[in-house]
Amino acid sequence: MQKSGQVLQILIPSGNPNGLKVIGINGWSGKCFVVPRQNLKELREHPDIQKPGLYILFGTDEVSGEKLAYIGESESFFHRVNTHDAKKDFWNIAVIFTGELNRAYVKYLEHRATALAKDAKRMNMQNKVQPQENSLSDFDKVAVEKYFENVRFILSALNYELFDVLEEAITDGSMYYLNGRGYKARAHLLDNGDMLVLAGGLASIKESASFRGWSKAARTRFLEEGRLRPYNENMYELTKDTLFKSPSAAAATMSARSINGWWAWKDGDGRTMDEILRRSEE
Repeated sequence: MQKSGQVLQILIPSGNPNGLKVIGINGWSGKCFVVPRQNLKELREHPDIQKPGLYILFGTDEVSGEKLAYIGESESFFHRVNTHDAKKDFWNIAVIFTGELNRAYVKYLEHRATALAKDAKRMNMQNKVQPQENSLSDFDKVAVEKYFENVRFILSALNYELFDVLEEAITDGSMYYLNGRGYKARAHLLDNGDMLVLAGGLASIKESASFRGWSKAARTRFLEEGRLRPYNENMYELTKDTLFKSPSAAAATMSARSINGWWAWKDGDGRTMDEILRRSEE
């Protein structure tokens, strides 16, 4: 069944496109606030922020570049976020959903969102405990699930793929291969440009002199986590399917050298990703 179009309405109260944004959908009673950490004070003037709501904090690990997220609920976001501002240092963007929600609804949304985000495995969830599902009537559950559909749509539209299942995000189902001296891997390209490298891939232990930056830091972290483990005297083995922010980041991490992933990853016929996806046909 073909999906119908959606129209997002975006208000920028301060006129600064890098500041607070208020987002709505025509015909939807909910409201979404997107606020950078440094602009939190802009929320003070919005009465909706003092109502029950679902919120998500987004950030990035400064060492590995891994995407991080925390999901919570509150009857008054501004009071709650001040606590997070002091105790949680990883985040730089908060996304808050309010409007026509009560305490029972936001508790359900917190459970639903946290469970789905953990299953999707698109970001490293910072929630230590999985919230329990609270009891709602069948009628209330239908209403809150419709609300959650818009939560998912807005987040995807803003490029926060928190709930997007990896298998559904693979661009064309193609398998790409990385082969070289001391390394060998298989991967899928996702629709947002990320690269999913499959478990069992082999990474070179020997690092080239030019190897540095994000990929070098990621390998150090992967070894500490056990995501990379010794396979033989020349190679590490990748123990889990692992998401990388680009084909080049994935290729560099596995090959331990500076490398252009668009040329290094190839399909089963030996065609590069660049040749398949970026070059216009003759």
